[in-house]
Amino acid sequence: MGYKHVLLALNLDENAEHLVLKAAEQARINHALFSVIHIDPDLGHLDEGVREFDEANLDEKEHYESVHAMKRLLRGANYPVYKHLFYTGYIEDQMINAVEKYDVDLLVLGHHQSGLIRQLMMSLTEPLVRKMPCDIHLFRLE
Repeated sequence: MGYKHVLLALNLDENAEHLVLKAAEQARINHALFSVIHIDPDLGHLDEGVREFDEANLDEKEHYESVHAMKRLLRGANYPVYKHLFYTGYIEDQMINAVEKYDVDLLVLGHHQSGLIRQLMMSLTEPLVRKMPCDIHLFRLE
């Protein structure tokens, strides 16, 4: 059974490019939609929630650096991006909302080399993993 919609969750750190390439490859293999959701620290003043990035409807003053950086990063994926989402608020609530709203069936995340069990049990995202209504693919990060 192939996936229909792959959603990559990431932030703009040194692992972002690696994760974009890995997630885009998963979408390519499955002939799936490819979407990305990220934390945008510049938008913390907005109400909580998931928002779709729509360049055509943003004023010049709302073009934030993290959104531009993400767009540059996504160009390197060589795979079309269906939705570019960003969120503010509690990560687990907003990620689950996005998965449900956009009919995502595979969520891609990165994890660091600490023991997986320890990471899941000690992580702030443990509730996300426990409650996620779709499959999750964890890629190890260096």
